[in-house]
Parts: sequence; structure tokens; C-alpha cells
Amino acid sequence: MNLEAQSPAELNFEEYSILIVDDNPANLGVIVDYLERYGFGIRIARSGESALQKVRYDPPDIILLDVLMPEMDGFETCRQLKADETTRAIPVIFMTSLTSPEDKVKGFEKGAVDYVTKPLHQEEVLARITTHLRLRHLTESLQEKNRQLELSSRTERERLFEAVNEQREQLRALANRLTEVQEVERKQLARELHDHLGQALTAISINLTRIKAELPPECSPKVKERLAEASLLTDETLEQIRELSLDLRPPMLDDLGLTPTLRWYIKQFAQRLNIETQFETLGLEERLTPELETTLFRVVQEALTNVARHAQASQVQLRLERKATTIVAAIQDNGQGFDVAQVVNHNTSVSGAGLLGMRERVTLLGGRFKIKSQPGQGTQLFIELPWENGHAPHQNIAG
Repeated sequence: MNLEAQSPAELNFEEYSILIVDDNPANLGVIVDYLERYGFGIRIARSGESALQKVRYDPPDIILLDVLMPEMDGFETCRQLKADETTRAIPVIFMTSLTSPEDKVKGFEKGAVDYVTKPLHQEEVLARITTHLRLRHLTESLQEKNRQLELSSRTERERLFEAVNEQREQLRALANRLTEVQEVERKQLARELHDHLGQALTAISINLTRIKAELPPECSPKVKERLAEASLLTDETLEQIRELSLDLRPPMLDDLGLTPTLRWYIKQFAQRLNIETQFETLGLEERLTPELETTLFRVVQEALTNVARHAQASQVQLRLERKATTIVAAIQDNGQGFDVAQVVNHNTSVSGAGLLGMRERVTLLGGRFKIKSQPGQGTQLFIELPWENGHAPHQNIAG
């Protein structure tokens, strides 16, 4: 029965069917005639078994059920109706001459919604039927509205989830593009420093050397001293520019690949800071994609920079390994360590910003980033980057 278009106060009785179950024909006649005058569709059953069969074949909207019947009484009939998922929701009103509180309680325990006593009062029966039809109408209407609300909420959640995912992908694409632009700018700046400023300083250094060699013997010692200072300053500046150029973007990273570049960089790091370093690679005989090589180089570079600035370490161990579907990097030092949560979550230092930068680079390529450290116990950094046929898939794996 579809009740959505009806209000509870405007029930159209002709749209409802009632099953009346009573083994006494005399009891049926009066109430059947009365209810039919209001337009109800009336069906009759003379036993509990017959009632169950008719309900399963064509469920009515409400059931008037006599309690005292032979073989299967009304209590058992009601119990079976409520035990069946397909008939459980049909309201059952007991008709009986039993008026004790115990009998009424038993009827409600079996699942009845109401009780009318015999001899039946026609107006009372009609009022109780109308009340429970209205209640059923309200219940079904509320359930339908809840289903519509749940469907609407689910649709809205799905829409918002799709929008968030789309924006996340856009942000990831923008971040990737920004990283690419930064690397291009680093490469251009490194080349300009090396080719233009570096060459200019080299020329100045050569000229100063020639001038020093061509000075006449009678030249003032003060002039010679100034010339030596200028030559030394030029050489020092030239060396600083070379180091800055290499830090920005070592040309060998593009020409020779990741492993030779890291071996050179780590050797320079060890000699400059007098820190014992161990570097091991496994399965990296072939070149990786530029994105993977750049990310791994930048992570190692930032990690060693943090060691130099903050760790006070005397030993550093680095290991790179290419596995079936991932590139794994491990960097470990024996330095003073730190509280990871305080540094990363609160970004209390340059080291914190560096760690966040490393994590961002790794995450952009769908990798895992994990750091372990405690004060006085050194630091361990683990990185895992996915690759398939040399390609790093763009998926976000929490680090």
C-alpha cells in the first residue's frame, strides 16, 4: 500500500484491506457489514492456519484476530506473524472476551498493537483501526523520508569526497610542477654561476697572476701585498661559487646519474667535515627516471646538511637498494639525535623545515618517509619510493 500522498487525517478507507480472523460466524457478520460500509476491503479467515496462509499470499493492511480459537489460538497465530520478516510489520488487534490484565499483557508480548473486548462496539473498533492505520502511515512515511535523507547524505558525501580528491590531485600536480620548475631554475642558475661568473673570476685570477709576475723589482711591497690579497680573495670566491653551483645542481647528476653523483657528493662531505661515511648501493646499475634520481639526491643532500648542522655525528651510513617494485634508501648517523615529534610537528628549527621538505618530495612520488630518533641515540631515516619499469606512480602513501 502506497501511503505517501495521504495525510494521516485523510485516510481513504477504500485503499485498505482488513483480515478478520474468528472461528464464530455470528461474531463476523455484524463487524464485517459495518466496516464494509466505510469502504474497507474485508477478508475472512476461520482459523489461525488459514489466516497465516492468506497473509503470506496477500498481506492485509491490518488484522483483527480472535484470541480463543481451537487448535491454533490467537496468541500463537500472532507470534508466528511477528516471527516472519515479511508479515512482522502488519498491525494486529486482538478481539477477545478475556479481560484480565494478564491476558492483555500476554497479547502485547506476542506483538499485538491493541485490544478490543467482546461484545464488540463498532465505533470503538473503527476508531482503533483508524488510529493504527494512521500510525502505520506515519511510520512508513518517516522511514521513506529517512531513506531519502540517507540517500541524499550519501550522495552529498560522495560528491564532497570526489571534490576533495580532485582538489588533492590538482594540488599534487601543482606541487610536482613547482618542484620541476625549481630544479630547472637551479640548473640554470648553477650553469650561469659556473659559465659566466666562474669564468669571469677565473679570468681575473689569471690576470692577477700575470700582473704579479710582470711587476718590476722596484715595485712597492705594499702593492705586492695588496695584489696577493686580491688574488687570494678571487680564488676563495671562485671556490665558493663552484661549491654553490654544485650544490644547486651538480651537472654529473644529469650526465652520469644518481650513484656516481652521490659517491662524489658524499666524498666531498666526508673530506670537508672529517666525518666517517659509508655508502652502499645494490641493484642500481641502471639509470632511474629523472624524477626519482632528483628526489633521492635532494633527500640525501638535505639529510647530510642536517647532519653537518645539527647532529654532531662522527659516522654516517647510507644505503640505496632497488627492489622488485621500490627503491629503498636508509641514512643513519651516530649523532646527538632529537625529539622527532617536537621538531616535525612544531617546526622549531631549520632542521624541521628540512625534514618536512624531504617528506613532501617523497610523498609527491607516492613514497614512504619515516624517521626514528631520540636524544642521545642518533637518527635513522628510511625512504621507500615506488617504481614500475622506471616510472614512479603518483599515489599518496602516508609516511
